[in-house]
Amino acid sequence: MAKMKNIGRAECRTLSEELEVVIQRAVNKYGLTASYANGRYGGHTATFSFKLDVPAMAEKVANRDAELLGANFNVGHVFMSNGEEFRVTGFNMRRRKYPVSADNTRTGKGYKFTIESLNRNIEIAELFKKSKEKEKVTS
Repeated sequence: MAKMKNIGRAECRTLSEELEVVIQRAVNKYGLTASYANGRYGGHTATFSFKLDVPAMAEKVANRDAELLGANFNVGHVFMSNGEEFRVTGFNMRRRKYPVSADNTRTGKGYKFTIESLNRNIEIAELFKKSKEKEKVTS
């Protein structure tokens, strides 16, 4: 690639993708994961931020948050909402009304949910399973 004379949005996007790969390769030997957090640019300068996580601890902390919030599910739980399938990716304690973060499994887009709606969703799914089992036994 040619030398850059100016740093704009397109250049930052290209650089951040390349840097994320390089940083991930470097932190793999320590058992960490790296993800691009944000970046700023302006004319001749750019600043990038990357988030490093210990995967095992991140899930433990998220599951502890779920317990504190009164959730009947953990990170990784798959559920249906409005005919779409979602996977719980984490909990944000600062969002009192919608603390559950989940990604649409088909599109990958992130959404927020309430604890109550997912707990209710789980109860309905369990009741539906039980009624199906009873139908099989009686027929």
